[in-house]
Amino acid sequence: MSVTSRKTDSREPGVVAVVGTTPDYVAKLYRRHPKSLIFLVDHRFRSDPFLEDIPPSSLLFASMGGGEEACQKTLLFLDSTKIPLNGIACFDCETLLPASQIASRLNLPFPPWQAIARSRNKFESRKAWAASGIASPAASLVSGLDQTLHFFRTHGEDIVLKPVSGSGSELLFHCQREDELIRAVAVMKEELPRRQTNPLFQPFPAKVSSVDPCQAWVVEEFIPGQEFSCDFVYQDGQIAFIRETGKVKAVERAFGSVLAYTLPPRYPPGFHRKTLEKVLGRAAAALGFDRGYFMVDYILRDTIPVLVEMTPRPGGDSIPDLVKIGEGHDVLDIYLDFVRGEFEPHSRKSSLGPESFASFNLFAPKEGLIRGLDGSQITSLPHVKSLFFKKKVGDRIVLPPRDYDNRLLGYCIVALPAGCDIPAEGKRLEDLLAVTIQDA
Repeated sequence: MSVTSRKTDSREPGVVAVVGTTPDYVAKLYRRHPKSLIFLVDHRFRSDPFLEDIPPSSLLFASMGGGEEACQKTLLFLDSTKIPLNGIACFDCETLLPASQIASRLNLPFPPWQAIARSRNKFESRKAWAASGIASPAASLVSGLDQTLHFFRTHGEDIVLKPVSGSGSELLFHCQREDELIRAVAVMKEELPRRQTNPLFQPFPAKVSSVDPCQAWVVEEFIPGQEFSCDFVYQDGQIAFIRETGKVKAVERAFGSVLAYTLPPRYPPGFHRKTLEKVLGRAAAALGFDRGYFMVDYILRDTIPVLVEMTPRPGGDSIPDLVKIGEGHDVLDIYLDFVRGEFEPHSRKSSLGPESFASFNLFAPKEGLIRGLDGSQITSLPHVKSLFFKKKVGDRIVLPPRDYDNRLLGYCIVALPAGCDIPAEGKRLEDLLAVTIQDA
């Protein structure tokens, strides 16, 4: 088969293939770039209402599990349409490996699969960082209660359990007592095997790790401190910051759940951005990357960044909308420019005061069927800039530990008054949301 990735045709030049993202993101990206993007979407989203207005010529459906079907469908589509593909983009961790495979077949730049697999494996990434002298939580790979208890007793009885390759707050447990740990291990042993068909929990390439993400998990020391997140570009040995946000945890929900992202973040006294810049460059190189667009989560312990996760894609959830409304630049467009080779390397530093804006997640209060969903009392507030629903009437809500993404009804973005009590503001917005859920 002959595939040409850089030609001219009637389409807009610089077409990018977006490999595997959620339907709401597909709809958002298509509205902005209807002529310069094509989307390879997992077949399970074929009937999703977010995709109704997107023409079939811009959508390819395939299984994203192993990557080979996605690769073959993309090659056949490009060969038949002669679309001048100039880049591969990916917005989701679970489809980074298929994206890398497709890019390799088309001789297009994309992070190498070995480095991607290492970054997706929480245990292997910590090993790589520790070997390079980069601060990250002490961790061990375990598959049973005895191993988990041993780590717990030898690391201060304050630990976190997490999947080897999960994302967000899925199956995260903070344990400070043995009874908490025993319950968490029981949930891990029950819930991990149920995720065998979930792309996030697929086995790693054998050359990187033989661990089965549905049979083992990571146990690591708990790191106290404020958590932050940022996007950055790493190329030619230099770091360019794209966005920086703080995280406010939803303490009354499953451990790790995010109540709000703040923009710009409120860093503690004594923190120096240059310190973070040096750590990020070394951390990316330790994982095997020589360039890329990255999202990283980190905790500041005595102003020293302790890395939690680094992955070669933009930050998701409500972050792009938060940055667009608060600071006026579009991180998704910046990422697409980077993919096309059109990125101008310079760091963006916000002119706003700390915590000028925030995006608040709106969680479902219970399981069942949504019978009513009304955010008009929220949008009537003058400081609310946007409200976005991910759910609609008729959708079914499932709560953790069975599902962690399904509980998110949507998010709203607000301009924060100075000195705002962010948890209290989140509670006020939650109370103003009119949601009716019928028991299943």
